[in-house]
Amino acid sequence: MMMLRSKELIIKSDLSEIHKLEEFVEQISDVYNVNSTYYSNILVALNEAVTNSIVHGNKENTESEVRILFESKNKGLFFSIKDDGPGFDFNNYPDPTDISIENYEDIGHGLYLMKSLTDVIEYNEEEKCVELGFKISSINKELAVSRVNSLQAYFSTANQTVKA
Repeated sequence: MMMLRSKELIIKSDLSEIHKLEEFVEQISDVYNVNSTYYSNILVALNEAVTNSIVHGNKENTESEVRILFESKNKGLFFSIKDDGPGFDFNNYPDPTDISIENYEDIGHGLYLMKSLTDVIEYNEEEKCVELGFKISSINKELAVSRVNSLQAYFSTANQTVKA
């Protein structure tokens, strides 16, 4: 199977379109053999980013679109999420874990979740898009450990005498 280097998903700015994101992530995860834990991290982080784009960026205007671009780079799997909104101040967003903040109940947790679940998160001020990165070494660690365990199990049984 040829490796997928890039892929794009464009959805209407409508929360009912979010289900298309799961299939998008699933296809990429299948190609890159992403384990279930990392698949969940990718899906939840992207879901938060796309939901923020629909609700806050595009103000749920169904005439607008949200674009999700996937790119495979040397260091991992990267996703850019872009909407038609004016952007936001990525660096001065309140910490939702600080309950002493005024209007604490009104602070969203989406950005905090994205930061917690990704290996790399950046806001591209020029493009007005959020970029999420997931390092391949983290993704493949579970697979590598599983393969080593399988080989060890094989070799430990290969040297045993089989009774006929």
